[in-house]
Amino acid sequence: MSWINEIGSEFWLDSAISEYFDEYLDNYDVYKGEIPAWISKFGNAALTSSGRGAISLLLKEIEAREKVALLPAYICESVIMPFIKSGYKCCFYEINTDLTPNHDSIADFENIGIFVHMGYYGYPTNYSLQDIIKHFKQKSVIIVEDITHTLFSDYQRFEENDYYVASLRKWMGLPGGGFLASPKKEIKNLPSCNDTFAKMRKEALTLKARYIIGKEKNLKPKYLELFSKSEELLSNDYEPYCMDNLSKALINKLDTHWLKEKRCANFSTLSNGMKYVNYIEPVFSSLSPDVCPMFYPVYIKNMRDIVQQILIRNKIYCPIHWPVPKQLEIDKYKSTSHIYKEILSIPCDQRYDRSDMERVMSALMNIEGGY
Repeated sequence: MSWINEIGSEFWLDSAISEYFDEYLDNYDVYKGEIPAWISKFGNAALTSSGRGAISLLLKEIEAREKVALLPAYICESVIMPFIKSGYKCCFYEINTDLTPNHDSIADFENIGIFVHMGYYGYPTNYSLQDIIKHFKQKSVIIVEDITHTLFSDYQRFEENDYYVASLRKWMGLPGGGFLASPKKEIKNLPSCNDTFAKMRKEALTLKARYIIGKEKNLKPKYLELFSKSEELLSNDYEPYCMDNLSKALINKLDTHWLKEKRCANFSTLSNGMKYVNYIEPVFSSLSPDVCPMFYPVYIKNMRDIVQQILIRNKIYCPIHWPVPKQLEIDKYKSTSHIYKEILSIPCDQRYDRSDMERVMSALMNIEGGY
């Protein structure tokens, strides 16, 4: 059977790149303390090993007026857990099916200490929150924007934001990566160092590179196990740790223009092709110049999980963002429930080109009901 390249799933790290940094940048001193411009534009920043570590660091920095956090109901559980571990009560507001926040559901909450908002998949879906954020600001609520999905989009952020948090591992092959930034305050509690997580992921990333580039088929179970163990490690330890030195070097060498260009081109290829797939409803119909997409998200009614499995058989791995967090009483959130049940994220990242996106389109069209 001929080799078919995978599309999607975890990134990989070319072992040659890793060895280059190991050999020529002893201890990575050249990058110690350096924060790239695409992060520093968000303010004073501290680099962390993960996005949840960035949230844990945030919670060490602040003293909220109430230990109550209001978060979007469409969210990853890894964002919720640091708040719970730090003794916060978590409340949630509805997200509409176009991924905008439902203002009426936010109006139900007054006595909160932290308000978390975010745009999804690269888009400023939170653009309508200006008046709500100003209202909370007047009540001394701390305003936090999670920019994981919109990290490389160039639109204007709210000047009322007190902090930004992000995970970087969703965008590129890094052993570890997240950050906390503030346009208004210095980050005082600098994270301690613990490279256990990053070392495990570095091994997994390089093994996957050998699998993808060198076609060493026997390595897949090994790197999958390492990725799984590293996530388990992260899930059991919410302490904020600093970013490892290899990841610091890699983010400083990142060509962000190339990353944006590739993602936008791939998104456009998918967008043009989706017009011919009857069972798919794209979440976003167009791509504006200030948006850098994270994925190409679509809604698939009734057969989302079946489509996902057929794509897997074609070595196309489309994640579901996200499993419903156990802290969320999903029956209370009709629109958000629809998102969780029907959304599928199609990869369009910088690893791929037009031919890869056409392969995705072909696989979707070959599914019954595709035309």
